Amino acid sequence: FHTIPQPGEDGYETWEDKDAWQHIGGANVWSGFALDEERGILFAPTGSASYDFYGGKRKGSNLFANCLLALDVNTGKRIWHFQFMYHDLWDKDLPTPPALVTLNQNGKKIDAVAQTTKNGMVYVFERETGKPVFEIEEIPVDTISELDGEKVWPTQPIPVKPAPFSRQTLTLDDINPYLPDTTRTRLYRDMLGYRFGSMFIPPGKTPSLIFPGYDGGGEWGGPAFDPATGILYVNANEMAWVMKMLDNEEAAVEEETWLVAGQRLYTQHCTTCHGADRKGTGNNPTLINIQSKYSTNDIAELMKTGRRMMPAFQQLKPEEVQALASFLLDQKTEQANTFKTGSTPIDSVNFMPYRLSGYNKFVSTDGYPAISPPWGTLNAINLNTGEFAWKIPLGEYEELKARGIEPTGTEN
Repeated sequence: FHTIPQPGEDGYETWEDKDAWQHIGGANVWSGFALDEERGILFAPTGSASYDFYGGKRKGSNLFANCLLALDVNTGKRIWHFQFMYHDLWDKDLPTPPALVTLNQNGKKIDAVAQTTKNGMVYVFERETGKPVFEIEEIPVDTISELDGEKVWPTQPIPVKPAPFSRQTLTLDDINPYLPDTTRTRLYRDMLGYRFGSMFIPPGKTPSLIFPGYDGGGEWGGPAFDPATGILYVNANEMAWVMKMLDNEEAAVEEETWLVAGQRLYTQHCTTCHGADRKGTGNNPTLINIQSKYSTNDIAELMKTGRRMMPAFQQLKPEEVQALASFLLDQKTEQANTFKTGSTPIDSVNFMPYRLSGYNKFVSTDGYPAISPPWGTLNAINLNTGEFAWKIPLGEYEELKARGIEPTGTEN
């Protein structure tokens, strides 16, 4: 089964670029599968299509990205699917395998599958048919983009039940009350410069708050289900992130040095994860003073194979890798070399005119969340009724506890 459909396959029509299957990546199953062995149904939650934050090169709803696929395990044929986000621009791929659950509604047993999402929602479907157990509504979203070529999808599907297990919006009243007044004032002013109030604000050059954030809502750990009670337990994050898009430099110029070329290549390919200052962002490491640990050959190998969460960059030419290494490793002699492939024409298919400035949490200088708690929760949701049984903060900061502050929850 092709998660990015090829000509003649179902879903091919959801891509305006009819060659998308040849050069678009993503839509992969990275979070794991669930198998109904008795029925022979494999449930596969897919990721978002690349590039994550700019969809101008992949216009359309982009099946089968951001989908739960029910596949015949013997033939690989699709039985049914549900797409949780059309034309994803926020990296809201499905972060966890679905849970196979059995519900009891009005004395009737329903074998179902429940999928939690980064946006803090639970979608429940009958396993064999994909029929939603609870109603799902199509809601209109903002379609105005600051980015040339972008075509935002006009609606998104939201379940009526269960209610979200993470907050869905933020206001200026949500600044962390436990921070010093001067810090709260600064964060308040910062927030005034951001776009906020919806989880579907299109990415742009004007910063916006992504909430729920890149790490949920729901995340990798996934939910647990108690078949005796019908309760689904799911832990959640409540962290806001700052999204800002920047222009990408289009091409090399002739007579560049390796230093200039290396800086340009770093900006194009590395800043999203490692930051413009090379200090790292989120869980991504700093690249400052790495010359004590890495050689040019080491950098070349990393570009070829990738490592852990870092993808490979096999599209880079050997001299581009050398120039990038000279910049990262502060090789003064090599940095003076002339970059001979400076006049190489740009790859119009794969070049993205915009890039994410970095994975930056909305936090204080001390690292505390800028928004009010809870910052992490444990939720018990009765899937028989679609109602919450209970919800509590999950985790605490010892130093805040010492001040007599009730548990705030933490990212988990």
